[in-house]
Amino acid sequence: MLAVWIGLLLFAFVCGCALLLTARAQHRIRASRHISMTAYGSYAQAQQDKHDLNLFGLAQQLRRRLGAAASFGLSFQSLGLIGAVFLFAGPALQKGGPSVVSIGLPILALFGILVSASLAEMSSAVPTAGGVYHWASALGTRRWGWYAGWFHLAGHLAMMALMNGACAFIIDKMLSAWFIYSSSWLTTGILLGIITVTQVLVNLWGTGRTGALQEAGILLHAAVLAAIIGGIFIAFGQSVYSPKLLYTFQNASLDGHVTPWAFIAGVLVLQKLFLGMDGAAQASEETSDPRLRVPWAIYLSSVYTMIGGFVLFMCLTLVLPAIVGTALFSSSDSLLAAAALDGWQGNSLILAVIAAAIWGSGNSEMLICSRAVFCMARDQALPFSRALSQVSREQQSPIAAVITTAVFSVILFGAGRMVDGGEAGVSSLLGFAVLCLQLAYVIPIWIKLRLRGRHRLLEDAPWNLGSYSTVVNWTALVWLILSGALAVFALGRWGAVGVAILLIIVMVMDRKYRKQHLAKLQSRLKRPKGEIIRIERKFHLH
Repeated sequence: MLAVWIGLLLFAFVCGCALLLTARAQHRIRASRHISMTAYGSYAQAQQDKHDLNLFGLAQQLRRRLGAAASFGLSFQSLGLIGAVFLFAGPALQKGGPSVVSIGLPILALFGILVSASLAEMSSAVPTAGGVYHWASALGTRRWGWYAGWFHLAGHLAMMALMNGACAFIIDKMLSAWFIYSSSWLTTGILLGIITVTQVLVNLWGTGRTGALQEAGILLHAAVLAAIIGGIFIAFGQSVYSPKLLYTFQNASLDGHVTPWAFIAGVLVLQKLFLGMDGAAQASEETSDPRLRVPWAIYLSSVYTMIGGFVLFMCLTLVLPAIVGTALFSSSDSLLAAAALDGWQGNSLILAVIAAAIWGSGNSEMLICSRAVFCMARDQALPFSRALSQVSREQQSPIAAVITTAVFSVILFGAGRMVDGGEAGVSSLLGFAVLCLQLAYVIPIWIKLRLRGRHRLLEDAPWNLGSYSTVVNWTALVWLILSGALAVFALGRWGAVGVAILLIIVMVMDRKYRKQHLAKLQSRLKRPKGEIIRIERKFHLH
């Protein structure tokens, strides 16, 4: 029983750290010079937001229709709690045993919250769409922004492919049961294409309706969590296993202790739960009062994912053996799919609601990726920039960027399937996404640490942690580097191979882009190449 109390105290410690950072950020907001115009009406706030955007040399092209709830929903659904449970609960338990949930998840959550707090500070300092791409460019140099932007875009595209693939798998299972046909990767692929097309159509509606879907997604995730947890207590009343089991570091077969490396590998599988929280930053130019609402969305989405994920994982781990059999911890099959198809008399309604929640996560990822493409194309940092940076006058949405995002997410899912099929392909795609996003986060955090907070943009940011910032940033940086290195071995080699290929492509494109950029400046300014480079370095453009 002592182990249970120690484990619960660990979770309480993480919650205490989250509350401490929340209080610190709120104190710094009150002490800042930022005056929100929300109390004076939407028009006054819109003018303030437009003025802030113009200071970065950007025009207001996108429609500001997202409020606090929609901004939070964008980050929360990007984290994809339901989708992460569906895809990765089985593999995590198979690798590290049940203690992955009780011990590993709170540790993972602690570092995830610190990373989100570090990113939230930068989103308050640079309230523009583009996320890490603009943070690294504004605080560092244009070249750092280039690399951060490419890794960030690739990571979110992989996350979108994972979520849409999971949604297609669920729907395929349901339809095969209804119409009695053999489910295959071909039928799943067809459904993946249909799902992606529906998300494209939704994103072409415009920001207002998309924002309403983000808010609805919060309620749907909450309803799914409540239904699963409530259904467990109604159906079982008490756990199949004693909670003590979760804190004894048993292996997947429950016949011995788990090895340290197996435990670490199982924890790293669950990293998806705390990657993607920066999604709200991609819609900063569509959010009212983004200097406050976007950082709160980034930070609080990680906190609520920690709480909901811990409770959900604990409940599922303790009772699912009664539903799907004793092979739970030795199988990598989806826990939720097995529970819905084999238990509760095969009630497909459970799967339908889960599929809807995962579809919402994929839809959020599409919005995030399309805005990332739009912002990089607007700065001529992508091929075909002129077409990709166009914004529809009617919907005020980057249509070409949305369609491009949809196409490449399907291609990425197909590539993961072809390179390393089945469940191994999912693991490789996860490894690719994790490594890309961690590299994208490392770049602006490292730049911020190098500046030691001495930058006008950081000093003027209302959402900041003050004296806590240095410790938080260093911890986040070390964690991202260390966990990224371990993920190379834990999640399969193909993810690392994909990142290496992407890096080579980006380096080649960067070289070509730099030559074109310098040639244009040289012809325009009529100055030697060396002098132009010195001017760019002086103004942090190089």
